[in-house]
Amino acid sequence: MREQHLRRLQAILGELPERTREIFRLNRLEGMTHAEVARDLGISDSSVQKHLANALAYVMPCLQETE
Repeated sequence: MREQHLRRLQAILGELPERTREIFRLNRLEGMTHAEVARDLGISDSSVQKHLANALAYVMPCLQETE
């Protein structure tokens, strides 16, 4: 069952725009802070926050549908 959830998460993340997906991965999966992600990608901290908000707004309802 865990593998099924991981595959579903990967599929959902694959539906996100590339930049949003990368920011989500770096922050939520790799554990980088907003500031580290911003510095690594050469964008502002507020851009990181906006991308994460968009990603979470999309990902969370999709994950709840599969439960």
